[in-house]
Amino acid sequence: MEIELVEGESLNIPDWGATYILRPDLLVLARSIAEHGILAPLVVQREGANIIDGGQRLRIVLDNASINEACEGKVPVTWIDCDDTEAMILHIQINRGRGAMVAHKLSKLVKTLKRVMRMTDTEYNDLFSMKFDELELMLDGSIIKHRKVASHNYSRAWVPIEAPPGTTDSDSAIRQKVAIEKPPNPDR
Repeated sequence: MEIELVEGESLNIPDWGATYILRPDLLVLARSIAEHGILAPLVVQREGANIIDGGQRLRIVLDNASINEACEGKVPVTWIDCDDTEAMILHIQINRGRGAMVAHKLSKLVKTLKRVMRMTDTEYNDLFSMKFDELELMLDGSIIKHRKVASHNYSRAWVPIEAPPGTTDSDSAIRQKVAIEKPPNPDR
């Protein structure tokens, strides 16, 4: 696999992209790019320069002046020779294969980091873009079992595994109940 540095302005984010990064996660990604650069190359369709994977990373570079300046407007790219249909399929495969954060596993990670890193709660809040009460939930070990789940105001960064009634898919064709996120506001 060859990686090439390419002017970000020369790439296209196609309208068929099916991914969305919640604002807190986007802030964490931007911080990571600011501190370490883009660690994984964007996957780009050679004909048309459509981004198959990495559109959010490109947006961060293009929209953040200091990050753009640091990387001189260039992003690492891996080119793929494929038609539009193959590009769309690859987009789905790459993104479905990533999975999502699971609250109790995230809690375990946060607790481990809290044990080994000497940081204040405020520094953890900044590092993970969490509100104080979210950090407290991550650290207390029970996640939300003893909390009033339906009345807690979660950020859009995660949804608890013990989602309140009414936030599961009720389609009779789906035998298994799966917790889904209800958007807290209409802007997403």
